[in-house]
This record gives sequence, C-alpha cells and structure tokens, in this order.
Amino acid sequence: MLRLFANLSIILAFNFFLIVSNAAPSFGQECPDPATATTASAQQKPASKRYDRALPSYRDKSGRYDLALVGDSLVELWQPWIKDSFPTRHAMNLAVVGDTTQNALYRLDGLNLPDFHPKDVVVLIGTNNLSSKTAPCAVAAGVVAAVEKVRALWPSAHIYSLSIPPRGKRYASYDDVRISANRLVASSLAGFPDVTFVQMNDDMLRCGKPSDKECSNYKPDRLHFNEGAYDLIRSFLAAAGLQL
Repeated sequence: MLRLFANLSIILAFNFFLIVSNAAPSFGQECPDPATATTASAQQKPASKRYDRALPSYRDKSGRYDLALVGDSLVELWQPWIKDSFPTRHAMNLAVVGDTTQNALYRLDGLNLPDFHPKDVVVLIGTNNLSSKTAPCAVAAGVVAAVEKVRALWPSAHIYSLSIPPRGKRYASYDDVRISANRLVASSLAGFPDVTFVQMNDDMLRCGKPSDKECSNYKPDRLHFNEGAYDLIRSFLAAAGLQL
C-alpha cells in the first residue's frame, strides 16, 4: 500500500509539472524580475512635424472627432489613406514616427485634449521595441501599459489593440520576440472590459510565409506599409467590430 501511494504521488507530481510547464506564457514566467520590463515606463522624445502641426487643430476642433489612432510610424504614415480607411469616421492621428511604447506613454501623458471623447481608439505600437536583446514580456508590458493609459484618458472608448506585424529580413526579423509578445498581450488584455485584441494575419500582410520575395504590401525597407497593407488592417478591424 505504501509503495502504491508513493508511486501515485510521483505520477501526480509529474502531471503537475507538465501542466505548469505547458501553461500559457505570462509576464512572470518570461520575466522573473519585474525590473526587466522597462518598456512600461514613459520616455521623452520630440514629436514629428506633422504631429506638432496637427495637434493645435485637433485641440480646437476635438469635438468633431470620434476615433483616435495611437502608435508609431506604422500609424502616422497611414495618414494619406485615413479617410478611405474610415469613411464614416473623423479620425485623430496621434501617432509619431519612431515612437517606442515608452515614447507613446510620454506623449499620452502630455496630451491635453480635455474636450476629446472618442468612441473608439486603435492602438498599434511595439515594433520599435523589438530587438534580439529585448524580452517578449518587456515589449508586451509596454503595449499593455499604452492600452491602460488610453483607457485612463478615455474611459468610455472601446480600444482595439492591433498585434505587432511582421518586419525585416524575410519579413521575419525578431519573430521569436514578436510572436511571443503578441501572445502575452492577447492573454493580458483578455480580461479588460471594452478592449479587443486584434491578431492580424501575418501571412496576409507579408504576402505568404517568410520569404526573400518582395511583398507589395510593404515598402522596400520591409518595415513600413503601402496602401495594400492598410486595406488589410482596415479589414481586420472591421472583422473585430470597429465601425468604419
């Protein structure tokens, strides 16, 4: 009987180990030291000329806008096609080229738009945090912090947080970091009210599996988007429930 009990204890312990080791990733598992998640702190950076020119107008006419876009160059360079992407909306593009999650937090901290109450906010941030030396949890912590800041600014808005898209060589640079970070963001935001994580289709964006072939959705730098990519992002957002 004692031998049976001992064997049963070993089996239960082994099964528990399997369950824990196969659990979904979390900030705690990938970043045992919370101090390594440095991308959750604000960091100053000058804005772009477009942003500086647009902000006073946004402030003066904030009541007419019902949609906010927050992010980096992938969002700021969307500007020429904003009206086509959101034909029934008045979108305020608050993105800045080159921004990291830290920079976005700094910008949101200093945003002075007291009369702006958007119905929806689209967030696309994090690509500038990707590197071989950055843990996925650090990138994810920054994205989640940006979403939390948006929620604090506009508590009645529905937030659509887009996944970090493919980039770089073979459209797969830092994919180990990027894919893990996206999974962490998705799991972290799952319990947030009025927040929708939008996992974009990587293969549709990069015209198939990772490859050296040029993809018309991207500019030659394989980072920034052409109009085709924005059309796809528009469709991803529509499928997630955003009114266009």
